[in-house]
Amino acid sequence: MIVPDSVVQPFYLTGSPEHSQPLIRGRLVRIFDPVSAIFARHDYPDIVSGLCAETVALAGCLAATLKFDGVFTVQAKGNQLVKTLFADVTSDGHIRAYASFDEDGIAGKTLNSPAQIDGLLGEGYIAFTVDQDASVSGEKAHRYQGIVELAGGTLGDSATQWFRNSEQLATSVMTIAVKTEAGWVASALMLQKIAEQGGDLSENISEIGAGRLDAIDEDDLWQTSTILQHSIRTHELTDTDLSASDILFRLFHAHGVHIQTPLQLIDKCRCSDEKVEMMLAGLSAEQRASVADETGRLVVNCEFCKAERIYDLTSFQD
Repeated sequence: MIVPDSVVQPFYLTGSPEHSQPLIRGRLVRIFDPVSAIFARHDYPDIVSGLCAETVALAGCLAATLKFDGVFTVQAKGNQLVKTLFADVTSDGHIRAYASFDEDGIAGKTLNSPAQIDGLLGEGYIAFTVDQDASVSGEKAHRYQGIVELAGGTLGDSATQWFRNSEQLATSVMTIAVKTEAGWVASALMLQKIAEQGGDLSENISEIGAGRLDAIDEDDLWQTSTILQHSIRTHELTDTDLSASDILFRLFHAHGVHIQTPLQLIDKCRCSDEKVEMMLAGLSAEQRASVADETGRLVVNCEFCKAERIYDLTSFQD
């Protein structure tokens, strides 16, 4: 068995193979080994791993709709069994994630996918944040954040609500995560109408013309495309014999699907010895002493990759 690459696959629909004007943009995410590696380290209950894996797929999907150099973050906060879901992806495709939850309360809960967040997160919000890398973007580096209440039954529903509120663009987002014999698979599929003036497809598409094509009923195309989107089967998304482009052609071959350049997703944490040492050096002597153990050691564990770093109090001088 050959596991396909874990990628965000951008695409667009023109309405029919005879047309070239992009009318709907889309993103298909499938993540195999990277999410398996992440949740093998965390050892969460399956229901938490599945929900967090969906968050990773959602982060990859939404990040690929933006042009940025830095980090895109999805963070959900709830007031029930699952307190926090956190996933981020860099513009280079490096992903990481973690969750916090009520261990006693979550015990015995079974995984459904897509996960129903109302019974797990309850009331709360989901935040989408872009942190630009100042070393790359310079004066253009800013932090952008959008927040929306947890809405609907799934993470995809909340993301759809965010787009509806922030960009007033018809958008449909679905997420799914399943545990197979080979490990975890997380997936997301997004469709979005392109604005009348022409949307930013994150690609230079030479076929885009000056006008729109009257021959295509765009409302009908949108309705049909979203029906096809939700017709996809779990076994198709997890089938290692199918590539992302295979799935898209199966779904949208009659509606002018055009495949763009994919972004590979990699399990890679951004923690480092240098960052941890700078953080510890920035604390006062009293602060460092308050978190040291009885032997004078400072033990720092990364919440994401679980790397453990140990320092001695005597190695820091104020």
